[in-house]
Amino acid sequence: MESTGKITKKEPKLKIFCDFDGTVTKNDVWVSALGKFIKDKEKFQIVCDEFINNVITSRECNVRELALVENFSFEKFNEYIDEEELDDYFRDFLKYCEINGYEIFLLSEGLDYYINYILEREKLNLKFFSNKLIRSYENGKIKLSCDFPYTDEVCNYCGMSKRNILINNTNDWDNEISVFIGDGVSDYCASNYADIVFAKKRLASYCWKNNITYYEFKNFNDIINKLEKLKIKHKIRQRQNARILRRDVFLGG
Repeated sequence: MESTGKITKKEPKLKIFCDFDGTVTKNDVWVSALGKFIKDKEKFQIVCDEFINNVITSRECNVRELALVENFSFEKFNEYIDEEELDDYFRDFLKYCEINGYEIFLLSEGLDYYINYILEREKLNLKFFSNKLIRSYENGKIKLSCDFPYTDEVCNYCGMSKRNILINNTNDWDNEISVFIGDGVSDYCASNYADIVFAKKRLASYCWKNNITYYEFKNFNDIINKLEKLKIKHKIRQRQNARILRRDVFLGG
């Protein structure tokens, strides 16, 4: 067979990068479950507000909040986590991704302990990247801290660099399209580097203020429906501004 001399462009392949707290789960598990062990609600709110207003980094926020935890018990913590529910349509979304061959990564500034706990409880085998819960003992009581295994070597703002995971797992040259799904402050950075952004709450406000094209959603059924519409209209493509930013990261810009 003679070659036509034409280069056939590969069909776009979606890579899904999804926040966990308040996105996969209905509530922010850190706040609703771990927060039950923080008695000084005023100090807790101050730390939260300083993080939201970019006064402190995500790392500092995590460390300071864990320092406020008192009388911690894993048995009690597990009971609180058991009260946390997944988005009503998250399993439908996972099935949708499986049928279409879309790889999915969970990205979280939260803690590996409760993410593991919930995924095992729900019998879900998903890749996830998060901060690591560290336990120690002081005067017979459990003290909590955390480690940051997925931080960026240059930027010390994020505890877990969602941007880096997204960039390192998306191949622009193979026509892979990154889809980012999130709701909060810890999702701001990564949303700049994604081709398609689904946002709600604070992330939606951030995208709107910073001219980042995004699709608002309430649940994962909204995301399924929107992705199908984009496919039908042939609008699944790399976002030019995001691609430039990803290239600049690789070039050290």
